[in-house]
Amino acid sequence: MHLGPLEGFQEQLYKPILSWNRENIGLLTGREGIYKLALGWEYAFAVSGFQVFNLDCAIRFDVFRITEETRKHGISPEEILERILVQRAFTPYQILDSLREISSSKRENTVYFILAPCKQFFDGDVQEDEGLFLLEKLVLLLQYIRSQQIPILLVESTKYPHPNFQKIFPKLIELSEDLWELRIVEGHSYLKVRKAKQITTIDSNIEEEFTWAGQ
Repeated sequence: MHLGPLEGFQEQLYKPILSWNRENIGLLTGREGIYKLALGWEYAFAVSGFQVFNLDCAIRFDVFRITEETRKHGISPEEILERILVQRAFTPYQILDSLREISSSKRENTVYFILAPCKQFFDGDVQEDEGLFLLEKLVLLLQYIRSQQIPILLVESTKYPHPNFQKIFPKLIELSEDLWELRIVEGHSYLKVRKAKQITTIDSNIEEEFTWAGQ
């Protein structure tokens, strides 16, 4: 899949995705602020000419975040929003079906954002054993997507108390070639940038850290 360059984005908000080669899976994680940051990245891809596909698994897409960026840069929001597609999935089975479709589509010049992929698997209506079984299917699908070099960015929180989260999250880290962890301390945002293939936990081998004032 041929994807063009991101050009003109030297602000700290966009620096992390400049080094993502977009032939693998990236993971943006943290306790708060991650969806706002991810939508800023979506704007960067869209304004650079990419198509952006959102699989929104927990109503995390906020169109006003995109239009906020367009106003800031003096760009027509309609032109950018035409390049951003949002598909919502509300059950684990809908999420898996959508990922199967992505795995076989390979749309040219498209970057995929998967917002809160795990949340529905922890729903109270899903039995714990069933949820874990389906999460393992999720991991297998993502492994296949990675083998197809489809550029996917997972955006997932670290604050789930569900026991299955502790079982599945390390596997998402292992799948991801690039890992970004957002921390917000006293109103300041810090992003740790790592190569996930070199780590086994979220807290080891920090490669780079910088502040982002755009919370």
